[in-house]
Amino acid sequence: MRRNSILNALILIGFFHISSVGASEKVAMDLINYVNQGLHNIAAIEKESLEQYAAVIGENYTTDERVYKILKEEVLPLYNRFYVLLKEIEPKTIEVRELHQIYVKAAGNIYEGFRIKKLGLEVKDDSVIVRGNRKIEKGRVGVDKWKEQLIELCNENGVTQKK
Repeated sequence: MRRNSILNALILIGFFHISSVGASEKVAMDLINYVNQGLHNIAAIEKESLEQYAAVIGENYTTDERVYKILKEEVLPLYNRFYVLLKEIEPKTIEVRELHQIYVKAAGNIYEGFRIKKLGLEVKDDSVIVRGNRKIEKGRVGVDKWKEQLIELCNENGVTQKK
């Protein structure tokens, strides 16, 4: 269920356009560029890393060794690439920059959680694994907050997703 929350945020990453005339054009255009050119270009990397992770946890869990291997070889390299590219996005307006920082912080927590969990699996320490899981969960909550605020900011500025 948790992995679905993270993956659901990716569904938002579609093509956006301005739907009303009374919106703040500067913020609206920044939002459109943020989603269509910034996030859209890197969403597939995040999605792939989260799908790789989801394939070895929860009902898909088989062994700690498998989780460790996927974290080390697939999830961490992909998520690191996504995180680096995410941090390079530079929105122009303060509203979108503040929104973006929520995502950057959340993604940082997820990435750090993956690293901590991998370490816990490596040294076979359940308390470290739990700490990693908590950090991943903290990141997921942050992504949910970002998603809610993205929708709110889009609505306030007349930006809607194309069907």
